[in-house]
Amino acid sequence: MAEAQKKTNLDYVNEIWNIADYVRDVISRADYNKVVLPFALLRRLECALEPTRAAVCDAVKEHEKDWGRESDNYCQYSSKAFYNVTPFRLNNLGAGDTYAALDSYINGFSPNARNIMLKFDMESTCKKLQDHGMLYSVCQKFSALPFDSATVSDRDMSDIYEHLIQRYGDEIAEDAEDFMTPKDVVRLCVGMIFANDDELMSSDTGIVRTLYDQTCGTGGFITDALDLLNEWHENKEMKAPAVIVPYGEELSGVTWAMGKANLLIRNVSDDQKDVYDQTKDLSAHIENGDTLSDDKFPDKRFDYCVSNPPYGKKWEKESDEVRSEAAHGFAGRFGAGLPSINDGSMLFIQNMVAHMKTAEEGGSKGGIVLSASPLFNGDAGSGPSNIRRWLFQKDLVDCVVKLPTDIFFRTGINTYLWILNTKKNDARKGMIQLINASDCGELRRKSLGNKRKDVPEDKMKWIIQTYIDGHDHGKSMLLPVEEFMYRAVTVQRPLKQVITFDLDKWGDLFAIKAMQKLSEGNKDSLKRAVAAYDGQTVKYNWFISHSSDFRDKLEKPEVTNKQLQDAFIKVFGVRTESDEDIVYDKNGKPVADADLKDTEKVPYTQNINEYMEKEVYPYVPDAWVDESVVDTGIMGDHQVGIVGTQISFDKYFYHYEAPRKPEDIMAEIKALEPEIEEALKGVFA
Repeated sequence: MAEAQKKTNLDYVNEIWNIADYVRDVISRADYNKVVLPFALLRRLECALEPTRAAVCDAVKEHEKDWGRESDNYCQYSSKAFYNVTPFRLNNLGAGDTYAALDSYINGFSPNARNIMLKFDMESTCKKLQDHGMLYSVCQKFSALPFDSATVSDRDMSDIYEHLIQRYGDEIAEDAEDFMTPKDVVRLCVGMIFANDDELMSSDTGIVRTLYDQTCGTGGFITDALDLLNEWHENKEMKAPAVIVPYGEELSGVTWAMGKANLLIRNVSDDQKDVYDQTKDLSAHIENGDTLSDDKFPDKRFDYCVSNPPYGKKWEKESDEVRSEAAHGFAGRFGAGLPSINDGSMLFIQNMVAHMKTAEEGGSKGGIVLSASPLFNGDAGSGPSNIRRWLFQKDLVDCVVKLPTDIFFRTGINTYLWILNTKKNDARKGMIQLINASDCGELRRKSLGNKRKDVPEDKMKWIIQTYIDGHDHGKSMLLPVEEFMYRAVTVQRPLKQVITFDLDKWGDLFAIKAMQKLSEGNKDSLKRAVAAYDGQTVKYNWFISHSSDFRDKLEKPEVTNKQLQDAFIKVFGVRTESDEDIVYDKNGKPVADADLKDTEKVPYTQNINEYMEKEVYPYVPDAWVDESVVDTGIMGDHQVGIVGTQISFDKYFYHYEAPRKPEDIMAEIKALEPEIEEALKGVFA
């Protein structure tokens, strides 16, 4: 066992993968996951049950007539939340008919464990191995892995699963990263949502709280939350151990099975747990389903929520259900708006809020890891902007942390941790804290995929303490929520246009669809009328008032006066810069030039007129605010300008880097000239 304890998680992954390579002539690489994942899990379950295996078998002999082979009563003997009523193990299935024995072994598990194993659909794979005389050897090889909880912790086992998925994904599946969150990111998120919770830390009665992960994957968020609370209790940072009841939903059946198994066998090696704790099934509320289209907890609200939804996940498959839910407005989960079909991140934000307790219910905190786009995507009035607006107006966004790049397994992009809070303290009400932790990454000795950096413990503590203290310094700012809102004010400028008749453009006139229905006779008549003005320039309003003179030359079929005006303006209209050529409507007001229409982002708290006087009128004095464009919609205040939202870290944490001196660049170029000259000789020799 000492040798086993020295092994790293990657050592175990390599051993398991070697077993998969052993069967490569029978099982294709595309199906390796059907071997490595279920057998690793089966071995984990087996090791957890080993200490009480005999006691359960004895109980079956004694009570099977009364209890049958499936009864929670057997948990009293297994001291676990599950059991197996057979005497089988992977190392004693026999070489004769290994498949039949394995099938009996799996069916001998309690329903909660058996349902997990059945998700892997092992039947066809195991039959192939049996037919080629390899199933017995595979079982023997897996039986040698020391996967008892004393040797491999819950989180280590989760890491092993994730590394197996990653390795499988590197070669086969491109979306394997969807359910893998590095441990350092998880612990930072969990540490922040537990921070400032005085009741949790100070209760001496063993407080009970619920924790929900809407995209729970292999359960890393949940198990790390449980681990962190255990550490705090062991370090006497909290008075009494907290009881966390986990809830979660995961789309992938195989991933769900591994995450559920992780929680099913949790606490099996903790001698300090009493029988009740050891037989409590922490996996009971981990559901297999699509969170966006099939919410498994529609009426449930939780104390804590965590999530790392897949970046850029399209929601076209869930479109019908999502749009139906959105039609219920705020009575449903997606009342604030819908994002682009190409990225469902902001649907997951809304779903999280829907499962958080209101302040009146005691409040909740949530942590969700997202890419950069939910900070700023979408124009004012769009779905994403309105979702942020709703979050701001409900005062739900407590803090946003910019994380280092290169800390995830498959992407090096900028990522952000949002902390949501439905019950802020008085000092933080109406405020959002931004923490720039982009330089808190520490290079790893060895990369794991794209994960080249970790967030070390000291940096993690700094981030959490900065959040707790609400520091406002060079890398942290506490700002009013209105700072992230603006009004998109439509600014118009007058149309300045004249009409210059030009017979050289005659063909362009009849390229316009409305003019094509004119007969050849009408075309000739119109041409003669235009020829009388050829080369002349007239005022726009003069032409509008005299356009009927041209139309009167036509016989049926003809065009309307408006169609003729539009065609002439399009072909003969000429923009000018002269105020004398401003076009006025029938009420004497300037007509807006559609090509010059612009939008100004006016800070939410600033007077629009004051902004225009300072930022616009000095440069375009003929501009005016289009007061017909007002803020409407479900959250609209019907004031001038459409409310928009965005969070820009660069605005507050921009670091200027002076360009290199030209003489330094020139010196480098000169130094490279001999090398370039030598290289060119080789090319043209």
